[in-house]
Amino acid sequence: MNGLKAVNDEHGHAAGDAMLRRMGEVLTKAVDEPACAARIGGDEFMVLLPGTDERGALALQERILSLLELNNQFYPGHSLHVSMGHASGQEGSSVEAIVQRADQAMYAEKARIYQTKERDRRSNAV
Repeated sequence: MNGLKAVNDEHGHAAGDAMLRRMGEVLTKAVDEPACAARIGGDEFMVLLPGTDERGALALQERILSLLELNNQFYPGHSLHVSMGHASGQEGSSVEAIVQRADQAMYAEKARIYQTKERDRRSNAV
């Protein structure tokens, strides 16, 4: 999730906890078995998609984004925003290596989003 720390700092941990629960709701609706979604710490979640290729991972990302948009319409106040990355591997691939590639992709997306926001903020200040 993007912006959880700012919500916690500005509005308290109860507001941040509510956002985490909402993210859990979205993932519960988005993910079907045998996939598994879990919070892995702080503002990070992971979805394991056994037997799913890159196209399937991209389809799930689109489904999550669609459900986030819907969720944000029903909860006034703090909107949920996420950065996502994905990676897939072949049989025999190290799970740790796959997770590391997905994590790198997520951080690249997060950096891109925050750089865009900073550019937009600066251009609006003129």
